[in-house]
Amino acid sequence: MEKSKSIISWGQLVLIFGTVCFFLFALVTSVKFEKPKEIVYITDYEFNSGEIISYTGTDSIVELPSSYSLGPTTNYSGSITFNYESEAFRFLREHYAVGAEGYYDFYRELLTHEYPWVYDYSIDKPSFIEGEDIAVRGIADSAFKENKTLEKVIFPSSIESIGNFAFQSCSNLTEIVFNEGLTFIGDSSFWGCSMTTLELPCTLEKIYPYAFFSCRKLETVTIPENVKNMTLGTFNACVKLKTVTILSTYEIEAWSTSTYQTFSNCTSLQTIFVPAQNLNYYKTTSPWSLYKNKYKTI
Repeated sequence: MEKSKSIISWGQLVLIFGTVCFFLFALVTSVKFEKPKEIVYITDYEFNSGEIISYTGTDSIVELPSSYSLGPTTNYSGSITFNYESEAFRFLREHYAVGAEGYYDFYRELLTHEYPWVYDYSIDKPSFIEGEDIAVRGIADSAFKENKTLEKVIFPSSIESIGNFAFQSCSNLTEIVFNEGLTFIGDSSFWGCSMTTLELPCTLEKIYPYAFFSCRKLETVTIPENVKNMTLGTFNACVKLKTVTILSTYEIEAWSTSTYQTFSNCTSLQTIFVPAQNLNYYKTTSPWSLYKNKYKTI
């Protein structure tokens, strides 16, 4: 006797086919079922062209962002009179994000306009949100100047330069965590800060005038391997500075005047360690020769 064959009805077949199709559709379009990414705003910072141009926060410990994206815009309008081209440049830097609508039109106009210039503006200023569209490559001039609440700053690996006066007179700044990748420290950038030790990253190449002027609590400094230039009055008036270690194998160039030299007014300075092969250079080359009795080889 033959066994009866199992027969799938048309209804069951349609149901199975529909289920498979739905599963495949859901699989290939799964992104549509994901929760939309939350917009996280970066507050207290102003950015422009990959630089931090200002910070208005009150945190004592600040870990700087390494990147950002442009978020939703806010429109504001008004009228302003520029007496000089420099005033228009300042307005451009403070109010237009590079690449935002109107930036290049205003930039071209300020270069050709006659002054004084009455400028009527309507700006769609973007906000800043967490993202990776624009890397933070530098700290602009005066970005953190005279911030009295800042005690510690941590630099991300993306930072390549620190601008003039960037942290000047941050009198409570006692700890700086520099990043590898930093190559340039600007004029008077840490003037009047309060760290006791200073360890600079090995990628650093140039230190501009008065960078650590009047850091009156600073006691020890290590100058890393790739520094080629330490300019006028770099550590002037660091009155507690006792020990400096120069690891750089370059014969570091230093500028000076009769008033300001690399370590002028460092009244506690006792020892400067230098590589043995460069000892004669430091003892015989101005302004380094001013400290010829303080050198010891590493």
